[in-house]
Amino acid sequence: MKVATDTQSSTTEVSPDSDERRQTLGPVRRVWLLTNAPSPYQAELLSAIADRDELELDVRFMLAGSPSGRAASSQFPFRVMRSVTPSFFREELLVHPRAVWECAFSRQDCFVLSGLSTSITFLLCAIVLTLRRVPWIVWFERPHQRRHQESRWSPRLLLMRPVRFVRALVQRFVLTSASRVLCMGTAAKEAYAQLGVPEDRLDVLPYCCDINRYSNVDAATVQALRQQHRLDGKTVFLFSGQMIERKGVDTALAAFAKLVSRCNDVALVLLGDGPLREEYKTSVPEEIRSRVHFPGHVPQTDLPAYFVLADVFVFPSRHDGWGVVVNEACAAGLPIITTPQTGAAHDLVEDGHSGFIRERDDVVGFSQAMQYLLDHPSDRVAFGDRSRQLVEQFSTESGALQFQKVVVKAVQR
Repeated sequence: MKVATDTQSSTTEVSPDSDERRQTLGPVRRVWLLTNAPSPYQAELLSAIADRDELELDVRFMLAGSPSGRAASSQFPFRVMRSVTPSFFREELLVHPRAVWECAFSRQDCFVLSGLSTSITFLLCAIVLTLRRVPWIVWFERPHQRRHQESRWSPRLLLMRPVRFVRALVQRFVLTSASRVLCMGTAAKEAYAQLGVPEDRLDVLPYCCDINRYSNVDAATVQALRQQHRLDGKTVFLFSGQMIERKGVDTALAAFAKLVSRCNDVALVLLGDGPLREEYKTSVPEEIRSRVHFPGHVPQTDLPAYFVLADVFVFPSRHDGWGVVVNEACAAGLPIITTPQTGAAHDLVEDGHSGFIRERDDVVGFSQAMQYLLDHPSDRVAFGDRSRQLVEQFSTESGALQFQKVVVKAVQR
């Protein structure tokens, strides 16, 4: 595994059509990328980017992340930066001198900054790259809500007026200084256009995942899971995500409770772990607990089987810049019920054709959508087929090509 102290190089086989591709997209570009922490879904896209003959990708992580994330990142050169500030500080307050030094002196064709735009390291790197006048790109999710009533799950400190003012100044500096702004979805692009970024400097590249592994799931494994959780003969609604307030798990539980009052042959499976998991488990009314399942954290390799055993994906998030679990559900051919506050909903869900988009905290709306898909099995199939069609455009290969095109634009500018 390629981690820790020194950047390690990797060799890439040259494909037969590499000369033709290079004539189209130019010579090999050396790209330095800084982001938060390695995660399996992000690693899939970065691996596809590193596999392109026309790019030499060198990744820097500001946090070590999980062992599974680091293992998934072993397909491309990366290094975990060391912070000089205590590890118990908030991510925004961590300082990584090595990352700033590399921005100042590393000879790269293009630099990419992603993740926390308000972190000290991110800001210092942005200042250095601006002073150097080298091509650099910011790669952002849709900006977070600024008002407390829209993001009550955020620390109050971050929502105080002086802090919001400073964050807005930093955001404005970064957006106006970068060569290009790479947006995670069309909702993010619209938001940054509203903040004044010229259209010709905006590009779209959301999170992508390996969609093919959701098409080749062992049927025996799926059946074993259904028997393990006593799901045979039931319509299964699935949630996947962190057990935190922002993800809207309480909305899913309340909507399901309304559904159960009208129908018994249903089940709700909630994948994931987090600080509120036990609280959510105890909040389930005793009379329906046999129909609600909390498998906890599921390894990335086992996720496809859980998605395939489900019939409908429910994701009532109160805010997600993108939400790659929607990609996974679409890849498994599931209808989606989600919120407009989920970035992926604007690109991967067609309301009334591949799923339903309901406002966050709308328990009645979610329950009605679940009831409709329960009562109309033929529509469940048609909606799921459309979900699969929509996610095809977000394969890791297409994402890697889009990333390369944006790098070329930044370098040429």
